[in-house]
Amino acid sequence: MGKKWQIRKVNEGYLKRLSRSLSMPVSIARVLMNRGVFTLQEARDFLNPHLSFLQKLQELPNLKEAVLLLDKVIRERGKILIFGDYDADGLTAAAILARFLRLFSSEVEIYIPSRFREGYGLNREAVESILKREPNLVVTVDCGIRDLPGIAALRNKGILVLITDHHLPDFDLWPQELCVVSTWDRDSREMISPLSGVGIALALAQAYGEYRGTSVIPVEEYIDLACIGTVSDVVPLLEENRVIVRYGLEKLNRNPCCGLRALCEVSGLTGRTIGTQEIGFILAPRINAAGRVEDPQPALALLLSDEYEEAIKLASYLDVLNSRRKKEEEKVLESVFQDEKNEAYLQDEVVVISGPEWNQGVLGIVASRLSEQLDRPVIALTEIDGVAMGSGRSIAGFNLSRALECSSSLLIRYGGHEMAAGLRLPADRVGELRDFLNDNFAEEVEKARSRRGLVVDALVGLREVNEETLFWLEKLEPFGEKNPPPLFAVLDASLIRS
Repeated sequence: MGKKWQIRKVNEGYLKRLSRSLSMPVSIARVLMNRGVFTLQEARDFLNPHLSFLQKLQELPNLKEAVLLLDKVIRERGKILIFGDYDADGLTAAAILARFLRLFSSEVEIYIPSRFREGYGLNREAVESILKREPNLVVTVDCGIRDLPGIAALRNKGILVLITDHHLPDFDLWPQELCVVSTWDRDSREMISPLSGVGIALALAQAYGEYRGTSVIPVEEYIDLACIGTVSDVVPLLEENRVIVRYGLEKLNRNPCCGLRALCEVSGLTGRTIGTQEIGFILAPRINAAGRVEDPQPALALLLSDEYEEAIKLASYLDVLNSRRKKEEEKVLESVFQDEKNEAYLQDEVVVISGPEWNQGVLGIVASRLSEQLDRPVIALTEIDGVAMGSGRSIAGFNLSRALECSSSLLIRYGGHEMAAGLRLPADRVGELRDFLNDNFAEEVEKARSRRGLVVDALVGLREVNEETLFWLEKLEPFGEKNPPPLFAVLDASLIRS
């Protein structure tokens, strides 16, 4: 295949101790160490995740203050508006929080903006729409952490604001008095948890439930929704996320909520075992499709539905929208390769492509597909009325969000994390952005690419490919980001047939 490959190196002393202490094959112990699991206790926790581990969710900064703020508004019969992103992470987060808070108040509404009308986050259009609804408290889910002008506009009108978001904040501009529940520590400026937006929403619901002493336990009742959002957002399936997905998959396969049960039926998954692959490639794309080609409301309605007949209709509609999404995606890709300039830009280390009136909703997928194909970071932009907007996807080892932060003087707005970002800039500055990124980061991308190859977890003999190894492999699931399926190598073997 011509692909460089290497075996991950581990401390042999730790390796033998781990293997011996847990009576596991050395190859499995190697896999654990390659996933950052070194001590005996870490290994036990990784192999036997339990719902009780989610107690760690309560350590998120400002969670207690957020609970008290929620409780104050609820007891005063104030109106709460949940404002969320239009992707599967934001939609599941909004659904969890709304479902739970409606047990305590009839004054809970959800507002999910349209990608095509208002756009992402607490921008001017979204703020104007919020003000018309006259809430007492706005709770953001999976967005808002960088939208300081929008937050200020709401607070100036006397509206309380609670931000829950996992994206990278602007620490220098973060108001000290603002209540923010985040995966980032304000003082150290370090990420302290791998949670996605829905994970934070689940933590807030759980904390409020414990405060009020309710019989409904969010980490049990809504974990199937949290699982969908976590997998769809491609966050590391480690620590709390591993527990959320392990138990979320159990609930999905046993007794999912009404909307997800309908979506599974329409998607042809009834009777099949649902794993992370089924979420990532079948369920989540249908939830995302609504916001990508039209309006996110049908997807939200599905996640909130308790009527199966209604849920089936909504799920069927999402299936239709997903087919439309695929066609729009192919149209953009076809346009890229038919345009000589864009085709030339595909040779850059940081690929920036743009086109007139491409469907903005599919640009993240287009960037992702091209990034995987080219093994380079890709930014795909649509140009409408003098503004270029779109999404970027990166490769392992290159922090796209940091690169955009360095380019901020060229941008109207941006946000995201290491592997994915959204951005908006004047259309006549797209060329400047392309030049800046390649002038300043081409070498870094090239180094990241050169380090990438086929990395093998362990060398094994054919005798080790047995039922015992299979037993341990199943205990390593669920697989996903930062916990990929193990890759083993067998030397001096010939493939007779496949």
